[in-house]
Amino acid sequence: MALDFSKFKKQDVTDCHVHLWMLRNEISETLIKQQETALNETIKESGIQAMYTFSRGDDSPLTLKQHNPDKFYAGAYAPWSGDTDNFKVKDWNKYITDLKQQGYDGIGEMGSKTTERNRHTPLDSQYYAGFWDACETHDFPVLCHIGDVEDFWYEETTPQWAKDRNWGYYNGDYPTLTELYTEIENVLTSHPDLKITLCHFLFMSPDIEQAEQFLQTYPNANLDLSLGVELMYNISRNHNAYRDFFRRYDDRILFGTDIGMSKTLPEHLARIWLIRNFLETDEEFYTVPEADELLTRYEQPYIGLNLPRSSLEKIYAANFRRLWG
Repeated sequence: MALDFSKFKKQDVTDCHVHLWMLRNEISETLIKQQETALNETIKESGIQAMYTFSRGDDSPLTLKQHNPDKFYAGAYAPWSGDTDNFKVKDWNKYITDLKQQGYDGIGEMGSKTTERNRHTPLDSQYYAGFWDACETHDFPVLCHIGDVEDFWYEETTPQWAKDRNWGYYNGDYPTLTELYTEIENVLTSHPDLKITLCHFLFMSPDIEQAEQFLQTYPNANLDLSLGVELMYNISRNHNAYRDFFRRYDDRILFGTDIGMSKTLPEHLARIWLIRNFLETDEEFYTVPEADELLTRYEQPYIGLNLPRSSLEKIYAANFRRLWG
């Protein structure tokens, strides 16, 4: 299937979830330039307007923003729940203030990518208390990842590519997905003005009632659509109800791709195309051949939601601007 972007509506699109994959293990001027070139090429070929990028503690997102202020937002570092031993902050208020002064637009991606209990610092623990307080006080948005695909807690349902990356949580002492949800729910309850977007639809796509209850209970929470494609697959199996859901909560959903889990231009473009086709058309379609191996090939098709322009405008860009500016 050719990746035809010309069929999509002409409107602003901001990707809220982009990794700087070339800079994961090493930082240099040469690599930063190569990363910048690769992302600019993706923007040009896909027709989107802007990206929110983040790293693992260096200032490369700021460099991209300084070189291309109309294209890149910069996400700052905060430790994931398994990395807190290596990152001690005496004054979170000063930390967030300094980040804003440097030009950062928000925090993240951070959160609780599932790690074993003996390394896991709960997001509602005392370690993070000052962090959430400071982000709420300074109106500093957070992109936060919680848990993982529910299938990964069971050996028989974990795909091989996930097992190869040690993403199966059936062979160790890991927090359950319910426990991880409880942590972030406690954070949202105690910080009702926190600007937060939760990645990958919070892995709630198998259960529309759970997703709706969550959004109703926590009015400051937002969900991004960054792939894995299991969310498009699950939504397609409950197509009519989810189409109503997306229209009802179109001010709480953000376009995101997880670019950087992909590595090449065709793979990046495939992620963008898949989500746009899912949102804009009523087509039945499958994971395209250009997509990276992390995007599952299902036997049943995705079914596009064919959302109205008013909803697309919010999901593609307006919601991001409301949160990030």
